[in-house]
Amino acid sequence: MSPVIPRRRRSSGRKKGMPAIAIALIVIAVTVFIIYYAFNGGLPFQHPFTANAIVSNAVFVQAKDPVRIAGVTVGEVTATAPYKTDETKITFSLQSDGLPIHTDATVRIRPRVFLEGAYYLDLEPGSPSAPIIRAGGTIPLPNTQSYVQFYNLLSTFDEPTRASLTVLLSQLYTAFGPYSADTGAGGTPTADSGAAGLKTALPQLTPALKDLAINAQSLRGTQPNDVENLLASASEVTGTLARNSAQLTDLVTSLDGVSGALAADDGSLARSVSGLDQTLQVAPAALTALDHSLPPLVHLGTALEPSLKVAPGLLTDLSNAVGELAQVVRPVERTKLLTTLHATFEQLPDVLTELGKVFPVTKSVSDCLRTHVVPVLNETVPDGSLSTGQPSWQEFDHLLTNVASADQDFDANGYWLRVLQVAGSNGVDIGKLPVVGSLLGSSSTSADGVSGARPVWVGDLVPSDFQPGVSCSSQPIPSLSSATAAPDFRRMAVSSSPGLSSFAHLKAAISSAIAHAKGASGQ
Repeated sequence: MSPVIPRRRRSSGRKKGMPAIAIALIVIAVTVFIIYYAFNGGLPFQHPFTANAIVSNAVFVQAKDPVRIAGVTVGEVTATAPYKTDETKITFSLQSDGLPIHTDATVRIRPRVFLEGAYYLDLEPGSPSAPIIRAGGTIPLPNTQSYVQFYNLLSTFDEPTRASLTVLLSQLYTAFGPYSADTGAGGTPTADSGAAGLKTALPQLTPALKDLAINAQSLRGTQPNDVENLLASASEVTGTLARNSAQLTDLVTSLDGVSGALAADDGSLARSVSGLDQTLQVAPAALTALDHSLPPLVHLGTALEPSLKVAPGLLTDLSNAVGELAQVVRPVERTKLLTTLHATFEQLPDVLTELGKVFPVTKSVSDCLRTHVVPVLNETVPDGSLSTGQPSWQEFDHLLTNVASADQDFDANGYWLRVLQVAGSNGVDIGKLPVVGSLLGSSSTSADGVSGARPVWVGDLVPSDFQPGVSCSSQPIPSLSSATAAPDFRRMAVSSSPGLSSFAHLKAAISSAIAHAKGASGQ
């Protein structure tokens, strides 16, 4: 029986495919990514740049409204919320191509369609020289502008406004119409009407318009940033006017009153205009002279600029000083002040007389202090290797401190009892003391012993050495340098049995002194 040979399976020619579970996971991941991207508007794990803008009226700005720079969408609105009383805070995000934005950036709300209903934020990034707004920063209210809706424009023309507009148009017709104010529209056109006056004035407008063109050209400035500075200043002025609307309203009302008064007395106004015309005829020569004086005036202004910068602080201090002076010269305080000054002025002659006697005496003292005492105190005491290098006044100051801290150990108020016993081949006898007996010291004869004394003793002075009548300033300045005198020790024979030769003798001497003191005091 032949052996059984196992058959090989034929290869089907197809490679093993990806597992079904992997395909399912990939499909789920792609689906989740598409859903997240559709609803979130961005890739996961990314945090877009966000900023805020404060507006007075958000109109109908909503989330998902675009944010554009020069018409290009760079972000979108993410949320709106009330802010303070009647303002709104709009939060928006920006893509990387919309960054950076600066602190002077501006935001305007603009409509996306003519008939309104949809809006977008028109963002101006600001000037590159301004600081950059960080994420979460806020564009303030002065840098934002809300959209003026059509109904706001129509609501402006209420009944009083329409009446004022009617009067304005009527007055313009009267001023520039072909009829004078006396004949009215039903009469014949006259030569003194507003239209005739305008026709007569047209030839005179040519030089005026020429001057206007020159002024307009001069407004361009002479430096690259002159127009920018002019616009910035004008922006500050208009911003100030906008913040003070009540005062601006009063100004316009007052101007209306002035205009009405001028219209009521147009004859005087005509004479004033005629006089102004004569003034303008002679004005060119004066203006030429004024133009020649402007360069020195510019130099003067440049020289005064530093003073003007510090002037506000000085004026404030001066104002405070004037206020304090006003408090002093009040009627109540003025009486006290005058009484005090009266007594002072009465005593002033006597004081001056006494000072005249004192000054000659104090002058000699001050001269001595200035020329002799102060230089000596500032000198250094030369003491060889023991010199401190400090002025003598500092060494004297240190001496006082040391004496103040050490005197308690020498005036019986200290808390230490010091007993010193010395002995040696070179004894120094300082005599006998009561009860204790002889005390000895030692002096070394080596190189590091007592080598001399400094300063040299000048001897005892006699009364003739003192001369009070001689001026201090006329004497030579004393020198702190002094020669070294030789030691004046004298060799003496020392007893073989000194008074205190051992600790036992010292103890016996102290006990004897204590007993003697107790017996003397009756204890």
